[in-house]
Amino acid sequence: MVRSWARYKECAWGFDKLHPDSCTGSNWFNFGVTIIDAMDTLLLMGLKEELRDAQEWVAQLDFRKGNNNVNLFEVTIRVLGALVSMANLTQASVYVVKAVELGDILLNSFNTPSGVPYSDIDFKTGKVHSAVCIDCSVHPSLSEVTTLQLEFNELSRLTGDLKYQAVTSRAMTAVLDNAPSDHLLGKFIDIETGLSSGDITLGARGDSYYEYLLKQYIQTKDDRFKKAYLRAMEGVRDRLLYKSNNNLTYIAELHYREGEKKVVHKMDHLVCFLPGSLALGTLYGCPGWHLALAEDIISTCMAMYNTKSGLAPEIVKFDKGRMFISTHDEFSLLRPETLESLFILWRVTHKQLYRDWSWSIFSALERSAKSKEGHYSSISHIKRPTLKRSDSMESFLLAETLKYLYLIHEPNEVLPLTKYVFNTEAHPLPILPTELAQLLER
Repeated sequence: MVRSWARYKECAWGFDKLHPDSCTGSNWFNFGVTIIDAMDTLLLMGLKEELRDAQEWVAQLDFRKGNNNVNLFEVTIRVLGALVSMANLTQASVYVVKAVELGDILLNSFNTPSGVPYSDIDFKTGKVHSAVCIDCSVHPSLSEVTTLQLEFNELSRLTGDLKYQAVTSRAMTAVLDNAPSDHLLGKFIDIETGLSSGDITLGARGDSYYEYLLKQYIQTKDDRFKKAYLRAMEGVRDRLLYKSNNNLTYIAELHYREGEKKVVHKMDHLVCFLPGSLALGTLYGCPGWHLALAEDIISTCMAMYNTKSGLAPEIVKFDKGRMFISTHDEFSLLRPETLESLFILWRVTHKQLYRDWSWSIFSALERSAKSKEGHYSSISHIKRPTLKRSDSMESFLLAETLKYLYLIHEPNEVLPLTKYVFNTEAHPLPILPTELAQLLER
C-alpha cells in the first residue's frame, strides 16, 4: 500500500487513475478518484501522513468541475461510499460536507417516471443521460440502479435528511415490484417502467444487485430485501448452478436471443463475490446450504488462479466439462472479489485454508504484478511465459484488493461483520441501529 500510494503521488496526484510504468495519470471523473477510494484503507493501516494528504485533497474538491460523462454507479460506490465511510470512521466534518455536495448533484439522476435513475451525469451542467458505449442498452444496467442504496442510506443517517434514502428506495421498489418470482433479473432496467430485460448474469451488469439485496437487509433490517435475496439464491441454485467434469461448481448465464433461451457456460471473476455473500448471509439466518455452496464456488474461484502468473483472468469458460481461458479474457485487473469472499469465509468459518489461499494470491501479486521498482500494474496476458503489463493501476487495488488482503490477517475485532457492512467497493458502513432502520423503512 505504501509503495502504490507513493507511486501514485509521484506520477499522478490529482488524476483519477495511475499508469505506473509510464509514470502518468489519466482522468475518468476528474475528481482524483484514487485518492478518495484509498482513504479508508490508509486509515485502517495507520498511514497518517498519507491520509493527511488525502484529506487536504478532499477539502478543496469542487465536484462541479467534474467531467460531462460521470457514471452514477461508479461515482457512488467509489466516491460517495468512501466519503460517508470516512465520515463515520473519523467523525471529521469535511467528509460529510463533501458527501452532501456530491449527493445533491447525484439526486438529479433519479427524476424519471419510475424512479429508476439515468446512468450518467454531466457534472458541469447537472444534466443526466444514458450511457453511450459498446453493449449498452438505452437503459441503465441492473447493477447500476440497485447498487446505490447503502451509500445513500448512510448519507441520510449522517445528515438526518431522508431525501437521499428516499430516491434510492423508490428505485429499488420499482425494480422489486417488477421482479419475477425467483428474482433473477435481466441485466438492463427500463427507466420508464422498472422492468428488466436481457441476459441473466451474476457477472458484469448484474452482480451487485444480488450482493445488495442481502446487504440492504443487513444495513436496514427491511425484510423485503432478505426475502428477495433468499428467492434469488434459490433461483441461482435451481437455474444457473453447474459442475464441470472435474467437480468445479460454477454459475452459468442465461442469454436470450430472438426469443430463445440459451445457457452460456461462462463465469466472470466478478461472480467470485458470491461465496462471500452466501457465507455472510449465514450470520443473518440464511439456510445452511448457502455456506456449503459458498465453499464449493470459492474452490472454483481459486482454480481460476491456476495460471502461469498465479493471477486469475477476467472470465473463464466451460466446454465439454472443462474450464478454459480464451485469448480475449486472459487479462487480469487484479480484482478483489475472490479476496473479499476469502475474507468473509475466514471470518465465518475460521478455516486456515482461506488465509492460506489469500496468501497465495498476495504472493502472485508480488511475483507477477510488481515491477522492479515496487509498483503494481494490471497484466494483459496471464497465461503466457512472458507476462505483459498493462501500465494501469485501478483504484480498487487500493480500495479493495489490498484492504481485503490486510483484513483477512487482522483480528476479528477490526471492522467486525456484526457492526459493519462493506459496500461493493469495500468501504465499511455501519449497520444501522434498529430505531433508525425502522425510520428509513417508513
